[in-house]
Amino acid sequence: MTTSHDEGADRRETGRSAWIVGADGFGTQMWSGEPVEMPTGRLHAVDGAGFLLGRAVCLVPVVLLDPADWRWPDDAGDEWPLCWICCALTR
Repeated sequence: MTTSHDEGADRRETGRSAWIVGADGFGTQMWSGEPVEMPTGRLHAVDGAGFLLGRAVCLVPVVLLDPADWRWPDDAGDEWPLCWICCALTR
């Protein structure tokens, strides 16, 4: 997860699409002793139509994540793996 707009390259400048990132859901986790809402499940790519419909490019319903903090596919990891269907459809 990035922490600001300044981290990482702007996708328009590098020729990569600026996908919105969605997740399967939200759950409460402890962070520095405080409960915070964090994404759960896989990360999904969302396009403009999916933004309006709340669906990823793989058509699964998602909760949208803040684009200031989340980049597709850069923010995946063990805790938030990428949806393999979204990966195939965004390459």
